[in-house]
Amino acid sequence: MSQPAVNIQMIDGALGTLPPGDKIHTAVGTATSGPLNTPAAFARTKDVIATFGAGPLVEYACAYIETYKRPILLVRTGNSVVGLPGTLVTSVTGTSVVTLDTTAPNDDYEPYFIVTTGGTVGTAGIMFQWSLDGGRVLSPITALGTANTFVFPGTGGLNIDFAAGTLIAGDRVSCRTTAPNWNATELADALAALVGTTSNWREVHIVGPIDATAFDAIELKMQALSSATKPKYWIGNARMPNVGESESAYRTVLQGIFSSKTTVFGDLCAGACKLTSSGPNPGRKYRRPASWPIAAREGAVSDEIDTADVTLGALPGVSVRDANGNADEHDESLNPGLDDDRFTVLRTHDGYGGVYVNRPRLFSAPGSDFFLVPHIRVMNLARETLRVYFMGRLNKPVLVDSKSGFILEQEALDIEDGADGALRSVLMAVPKASGGGFEGGKFVSISRTDNLLSTRTLTGQGRIVPLAYVEFINFDLGYFNPALQVQAA
Repeated sequence: MSQPAVNIQMIDGALGTLPPGDKIHTAVGTATSGPLNTPAAFARTKDVIATFGAGPLVEYACAYIETYKRPILLVRTGNSVVGLPGTLVTSVTGTSVVTLDTTAPNDDYEPYFIVTTGGTVGTAGIMFQWSLDGGRVLSPITALGTANTFVFPGTGGLNIDFAAGTLIAGDRVSCRTTAPNWNATELADALAALVGTTSNWREVHIVGPIDATAFDAIELKMQALSSATKPKYWIGNARMPNVGESESAYRTVLQGIFSSKTTVFGDLCAGACKLTSSGPNPGRKYRRPASWPIAAREGAVSDEIDTADVTLGALPGVSVRDANGNADEHDESLNPGLDDDRFTVLRTHDGYGGVYVNRPRLFSAPGSDFFLVPHIRVMNLARETLRVYFMGRLNKPVLVDSKSGFILEQEALDIEDGADGALRSVLMAVPKASGGGFEGGKFVSISRTDNLLSTRTLTGQGRIVPLAYVEFINFDLGYFNPALQVQAA
């Protein structure tokens, strides 16, 4: 027998589904070990090192985790492009001839060897110091013993050989190695694995020098994601300047490679910097692409943030000057031009210590609405939000007017309000946009004239008024003499 009762059922899903926040920063690149093309997240540097050993991907991941205390999603690529030991530069007054072994290194290093106590090769007594960062951080004084070779630790076996003869205190040798790298096919495979992951990522840092072929491979993946309404963006670096390459020569080379390339999904950096390592041998000041600190900063800030904002602070552990304070890497404030070519570069500011992002610009065509990285990041967020909302409207019954066959006004308003609310919740809680572009500040407008009964297709428009980013301030300042003013009677 039924009895009078009050039944209250809990429902779930009434608040709507939105893209999850706190999207994970992502990087792809080469390492000495670990699974290929298998995305995995890490929150501790020791786990990154245990899984992937050494190499550019490891160094970047450790720097990001240590600097920003955030997890990172990593994908190891193939590395068929073999690393190069470089050319040995010698300054030896002893009689021994020093040569460089052809062993491929596992990263970008600046091996450096200096004799502190001279002697005869093969006889105990020679003392030396070594470095992998051009002598910026030296090892303790070490005995060569009776050896006639020295292997630089942690490089994958890179070594120098000493012929019979003597070494004198102050003798030194150095070189600059090139890390192993992916080819375009290997990079595409790693990106395909990343595309297939269920992890919620926003941007990917391509660790390794990008050329025209790699640029096109990356762009194909980003275009495919955008077409599937799963938009992402990428950050990468053109090759670093070579030894002795002038600013003008470097710029000319990059212009030749990339002048015809455009993308609204990519932030292509240029130049290099010195970055303090947090990897297997922390504390060294390795030479790294400018994209490393730039990508890490972008991965740690909210979508709407312009990383050129000096109040964010200088980029941690980054320098573009030598020990004497002279610029030894590209500084857009001293050698402008690469920004004009659409590259994101580093700079210094008078009155502010440290190194900063010059302008986080996209490698887009002139006149594009997508000029800065925040432009694409906010748009990607809006697209993902609307996709999730409208997925929830698919296949639901919609009332149409029995005379016109068009959607009923109340139905259209209901859809508009739901979509507008979804966008407003992600774009306006902490303002990532100035508002909506339709009357009353609404973000969404649904068509009232779609023939839904025949086409089963609803159309609409979304318009976002973006935030402005002030890059120039013009201000008048002068002295004022009150005695020259007309006095009131």
